[in-house]
Amino acid sequence: MKSFNELFKLMIEQRASHLHLVPGSPIMIRIQNTITPVDEHVLSPTDTARLANALLTDKQKRNFEDNLEVDFSYSIPGLSRFRINVFRQRGSISMVIATHPPSPPTIEELGLPESIRNTATSAKSGLVIICGPKASGKSHTLAALLNYILETRGVQIITFENPIDFLHKNKKGIICQREKGTDFKNFENAFDSLRHQACDILVVTEFEEYEVARQVLNLSAGGNLVIVTAQAPGVAVMLDKILDLFPPHQRQRALSLLSVGLNTIIAQTLLEKISGGGLIPAFEIVTGAPQIQTLLREDKLVQIHPYMSTHGKEYGMQTQEQALRALVKKNLVSKDEAMAKAVRQEEFKKIMSMSF
Repeated sequence: MKSFNELFKLMIEQRASHLHLVPGSPIMIRIQNTITPVDEHVLSPTDTARLANALLTDKQKRNFEDNLEVDFSYSIPGLSRFRINVFRQRGSISMVIATHPPSPPTIEELGLPESIRNTATSAKSGLVIICGPKASGKSHTLAALLNYILETRGVQIITFENPIDFLHKNKKGIICQREKGTDFKNFENAFDSLRHQACDILVVTEFEEYEVARQVLNLSAGGNLVIVTAQAPGVAVMLDKILDLFPPHQRQRALSLLSVGLNTIIAQTLLEKISGGGLIPAFEIVTGAPQIQTLLREDKLVQIHPYMSTHGKEYGMQTQEQALRALVKKNLVSKDEAMAKAVRQEEFKKIMSMSF
């Protein structure tokens, strides 16, 4: 059976995104969303327990014993940084290991649209949300955005991450990356200390709790620049998800804060290139344009997508259907692949029936 150093090196050499270690199966490696065995050795529960024990610190072992799962980062200088999740299933230990390049990607490498570069350049306040379904490249987009800000703006960025995915270097701007469980105990304490830290840009990579949402909306509406990542397939679902975190009697308050604070929502998904040469992103983008602010304040969320479709372009907006259609038109992805990834398939059919 291969050692962890051999497995980590193999991931980098083959440009794999994940390793899966599950009892009753060989170690599986994921490359472009397809998993294949690393070798023929079938893992036993003893194997996975021994492997996990080799990676976990004493503190992480105690955390695992208390919670039956633990999520942490692991770095190998000169190779890469790995995100490791250890959990129990069927009474035994399993692991999923993800990797990111040792340095953050650039906007150019990811092919991000000009509107995202403009957000990085000009946004001084408000809420920027990067969302998408699972494994849609959200952390890569965030990393490229932060890397560009650090290269071009003299600001201090503070992050609340769980865990840290990419390590950034101080450049024209400086960054303090704080990891939950390592650098702060809980979000309540982290937000309380923020007012003493001269923060220009706050980044939050966990946006699933009411208290986090409350703090983020208040800070962004109050003139702070806050960038968050979240799991949601599109703009409409993202807005519903935020509002669902608030009790019903606070919905109008949340809408008011969003109407004042929203800067941009970037919803992305990854598609297989028609050439077979990897993945390409499609972006749905909404900005805090005056009419969007009005629709939010008046709780007319169902009218946001039609407005994006008909009038959004002049404000740098586009729907997912428009983004997918453009990729098909450029012969970068197939129509079938675009249809499979479309959130609103009937809307996509309509836009595809229009002449190019």
